[in-house]
Amino acid sequence: MDSKYKLDDINGSEIAFQTRFLDMNTVDQLFQASFTSAPGVIASAPGRVEIIGNHTDYNGGTVVGACIERRLHVALSLRSDAVIRLVSSSEGAIVETTLDAYSSEDVADWARYPLGVFDEFSIQFGASSGFDLAVTSDIPTGEGLSSSAAIELATALALNELLGLNLPVSALVGLSHRAENRFVGVPCGLLDQSTVGFGKRNALVVLDAASGRHHSFAMPSGHNLFVFRTHIRHELQHSPYEQRHKECRNALVALNQVIPGTRHLAHLHPLDIAAYDVIMDSVVARRAQHVVDEQRRVGLFLKHLHEGDMRAAGQLLTASHKSSKELFENSTPELDFLVDGLNQFPHVLGARLSGAGWGGAVIALTTSSFTSEDANRMADAYEATFDARSHWWATQIGDGARVESH
Repeated sequence: MDSKYKLDDINGSEIAFQTRFLDMNTVDQLFQASFTSAPGVIASAPGRVEIIGNHTDYNGGTVVGACIERRLHVALSLRSDAVIRLVSSSEGAIVETTLDAYSSEDVADWARYPLGVFDEFSIQFGASSGFDLAVTSDIPTGEGLSSSAAIELATALALNELLGLNLPVSALVGLSHRAENRFVGVPCGLLDQSTVGFGKRNALVVLDAASGRHHSFAMPSGHNLFVFRTHIRHELQHSPYEQRHKECRNALVALNQVIPGTRHLAHLHPLDIAAYDVIMDSVVARRAQHVVDEQRRVGLFLKHLHEGDMRAAGQLLTASHKSSKELFENSTPELDFLVDGLNQFPHVLGARLSGAGWGGAVIALTTSSFTSEDANRMADAYEATFDARSHWWATQIGDGARVESH
């Protein structure tokens, strides 16, 4: 990140250390105030941005993500009885249930995610004791930054530590993904949990969702990522996400009639869609076209990064957003306004919605010459149009989930 957005390296490291300590201290204090005892372990996990690969993960494609510096902290202790108690600094009230009574229908939305992770540990490893859990976070919720995957991975790390299972991160990623699919009921792909679990500082996570394999890709220096939040909350459970999932599945079923053996929509060629769109509903055909085109954009994006052609890479981000808007129809006027406005700045290389869409945030890839004054001008224009502020920040690419203390 350009020096105008942080202190010098020594002071920056000191501030980062102090912030990490304060975050750990805050969740520790919440735990002790709520449960009158010290936690057995503290773990943390970051939010994430989707760089490119919109809705390709559950279609067997490649997707690129990165961890942001904002993190969520979980403090957890096992109990000697069957009681489960959970508290969040953003909610206040303690959620209480038992091993015999917990369910996804009877608890606050946020509590479903750690309970879902525990449910997976119980199914797979026989975890059979109650627990106390406290959560603090500086990841904005409802912004498409995957605070849900953060709480899942942090909880999984904490349980893994206290139960002495020594599971690798790959197992915790898969377990957290199943928790969201099965217990929470969101048919998400692997992007969120993989990015949060495998993320490394200053590196992108490139996920092949068909195989589950991933690798890190160093982010070229001299360029920045900005996050601009809309005032429209993004919630997968209350959005058309599941409908898009079904439409993509319907496209795959239809295309299998003429291209037998097709396992993943993202592996088809654009010409396949053009040749056989007549056998699909026009809406379903548009969804398929977006996924297939997006898969090719991901490959070109990584090629341009490797070659150092950042302007061409940025243009693919904007092309991705255009496809999301016109073919997948998961954008909003607020997201479109930010993308269109940001692309008017000469030092913005490209911009797109980040995550599933229908609200949330936009990411912009910029040169180091894009300033806070430029960002504020964009926020001012947004406020003048929508009578609400677009809060923004320049983010470094941070580390993935980790155990903080035990």
